[in-house]
Amino acid sequence: MPTYDFSAVGFLVLDVLGRYAEQLPPEGGATFIDEITMTVAGTAGATAVDCAILGLKGQIAARIGRDAMGDFLAADMEKHGLNLDLLQRDDVLQTSCSMLPIRPNGARAAFFVPGTSKTFLPSEDEVARILDARIIHLGGTGFLDAFDGAASVDLLNCAKKMGRTTVFDLIQANAETVPKVLPLLPHIDYFVPSIHEAAAMSGETDPAAVARWFKVRGVKNAILTLEGDGVYVDPAEGDPFHLPSHRIDVVDTTGCGDSFTAGIMVGLAKGWPLRQCARFANTVAAHVALGLGSQGRLASFDETCAAMEDWPLRETLGEMA
Repeated sequence: MPTYDFSAVGFLVLDVLGRYAEQLPPEGGATFIDEITMTVAGTAGATAVDCAILGLKGQIAARIGRDAMGDFLAADMEKHGLNLDLLQRDDVLQTSCSMLPIRPNGARAAFFVPGTSKTFLPSEDEVARILDARIIHLGGTGFLDAFDGAASVDLLNCAKKMGRTTVFDLIQANAETVPKVLPLLPHIDYFVPSIHEAAAMSGETDPAAVARWFKVRGVKNAILTLEGDGVYVDPAEGDPFHLPSHRIDVVDTTGCGDSFTAGIMVGLAKGWPLRQCARFANTVAAHVALGLGSQGRLASFDETCAAMEDWPLRETLGEMA
């Protein structure tokens, strides 16, 4: 029996966020805004913290620098109960970091330093320890220069041979990401990208066509987040389905996709059917969208389950919050 519920592997970044900002301040001046915060972020980092908040036992395999930003990430992840034995330190590059001015509609742009994400590469011993988990989540392909390619394929291949459940997500994907992703697809049980990233890679636009494109290439379950329009799921068994999102007042969409992936992982760890996993994941993402940063207002598993039943849903595809 594996030691951990999950291992989150890959992209970890410190986000510094401010709301609300529509333009840069004037040169030499200042613009007063409502809030600034720092959060653990990234398709591995945010997902790992959110899983821990929701009660799973997990570890993270990623890389940070020997700097104040890395110290913050380590301290915050440890506070949430994550095992950090596989967290590497880089003596040269700075910790990956983003500055995100959040717009009044919750949308974001970013200033980004790739930093230590480029040099993350687990050793053979670290890979063995990564695989000591029921769920292996790889996040960030395209941003992991040293790990992208054969090393990532080998990890997922080994995970499947050992009977592990594999989950995959990425960030800022485009057509150039496709060659890095294609060899991974036959080893992925649950692929959880945004519709924008998946469409950019597939060349399709309709969610059903996008999902089919990835399933034909080996993905077992294609789960496409549709931002305010909820989620489209093409499962390994049964018919595809769409679930609407909650009707909420969005503060910030940063980390919503990562938190949705966490919701899927929590549901899988509990043995839920995929439809129930996706319902729960929608509610997890809604909690994150209610606050600033990748954890937003996410508080606990029990509170999230209650909100899943109580919070109103959007009635039609495309309905505005």
